[in-house]
Parts: sequence; C-alpha cells; structure tokens
Amino acid sequence: MTRLQARTIFVAVLVAAILALFVLNQSGKLQFAKSVLQVPLTTLQRGIAGLTGGLFGSFQNNPDAAALRQRNAELEAQIAQLQKQVVDLQENQAELKLLSALLDYARSEPENSYIGASVIGRDTSPFLSYIMIDRGTDNGVARDMPVITDQGLVGTVVLTTCCASTVRLITDPDSAVNARLQASRDEGIAVGRFGGGLELQFLSQQAQVRPGDLVLSSGLGATFPPGLVLGSVSAVQRQDYEVQQKASLTPAVDFNRLEIVLVITNFKPVDLAPLLQATAPAAAP
Repeated sequence: MTRLQARTIFVAVLVAAILALFVLNQSGKLQFAKSVLQVPLTTLQRGIAGLTGGLFGSFQNNPDAAALRQRNAELEAQIAQLQKQVVDLQENQAELKLLSALLDYARSEPENSYIGASVIGRDTSPFLSYIMIDRGTDNGVARDMPVITDQGLVGTVVLTTCCASTVRLITDPDSAVNARLQASRDEGIAVGRFGGGLELQFLSQQAQVRPGDLVLSSGLGATFPPGLVLGSVSAVQRQDYEVQQKASLTPAVDFNRLEIVLVITNFKPVDLAPLLQATAPAAAP
C-alpha cells in the first residue's frame, strides 16, 4: 500500500467517525458519555483556575512584588522626565541654530542696529499677510522699521503697542518694494500677490531677466535699505506688444516657518513727497 493510499483511507475513516459522532449527538445517544466526562473536566478546570489564582494572589501579596511595582512606577516617571528633557534639548538646539544664523548676519552688516523678536501670531486670512512679534515701543520698535532674517527681507512694521508689533509681509498685496536685479542691475517693483508670492513689475522690455536671477531691494524711495534679498526669478512674463515685462519671484524667506526675526532699529524711512511735489511741473492755466 502506498503512502497516498494510506492517507486516503485515514481521511475517509476520520470523516466517517465525525459523521457518526454527529448523528449520535443529534439522536441524544452521546448524552450519557458527555455527562460522565463533564465532571472530571470541570474538576480539572477548577483546579487549574485555583492554582493560577493562588499563585497570582501570592505574588500580589508578596512584599517583593509591591517593591517591584513601586520601582516600575519610579522608572516610568524617570523615562517620562528623560523624554521631556530630550524634547527640550531638541527645541533649544533648533532655537540656537536660528539665533546663530541671525547673529552671523548681524555681524556681517555692522552698520545696522537690530532687535531680535519672536513671532507670536499670524494672520490667517488668505487675503492678508501679517505676523505679530513680541517687541514693541518699550523695546525701541517703531512704525516703518524693516524686519528681516538671515535669508532676506520679511516686511515692515505697520502697528506697534508697548509690548508687541504687527509686521506686514512683503507678500501682502498692499506691499511694494523697489527692487533691482543683481545681475543686470535693471530695476522694478516687487509687489505681493493674493495667496502669497511675489511679482516683479514695471520692468522695461529691454531689461535682462532670466529664471534664477537674484532680486534685491534697491533702496529707491528710501523705504527700505538697499541690498536686502527679496527672492529669485522663477518665471518671466514678456509680451512683445506690451511696454513692460513681469517676472514671478520665489521669496527668499520661508514665511510659513518664521520663528525669530530681526528688526532694523536705526533705519529711518525718508518722506520724499515734498521733494516730488517741488519738482513736479506746474499745472497749465
């Protein structure tokens, strides 16, 4: 007899036995056997339960077990404390990195005076781009002071209280910064766009502008210091039938991740309106 035949016979016998037990159970002929087996099985189950319960109870009442539970609670508290210390160290390291970058920038521009400030709020409107900082008039912050990071120009102070200030970002639709292409020295105005972003407008058709070109504040208009990084050209919009061309800019500053900024406190914007009025041509009679 082969192994396959032996397996086949075994399976057939097993199936037949199962069917026979099922028929006997349905007919009630196994009730006596079930009642006979139930007593020793129940006794065995109770014995096992009592044994495990006794062991567990003795462990619970053991003084060593109480000491182990207390020690375990102490270790869990220590782990939680260490985890908090790790988080605090990581936060301190991130803040130190930001402060080091700002300090390096301030040292590279010694002609300016700065006050460091933390961002404590953001405008959530999709049509406005403002942040709030934790420095105000008590700290020497005044309206129209430029706000920067080591990456570039952030915006300008538009409202102050004793202890806080509101800063309009250069990506706000009401913002306009006189700008200059670093490579070609061509000039335009960087204006904010709805939804964020920047656009360099009022470029002449002859202006040499290419994607990747760096754009800086020009200092014209005396509203911002010259040489502050605004962003880089991402796309050029030029039509032959238009007098001027435009360029889309990628801001140098990541405004969604602003945490610490610098306020330039010694820059005083100049009001050029009287000079412009004095040089304007007289109206015809």
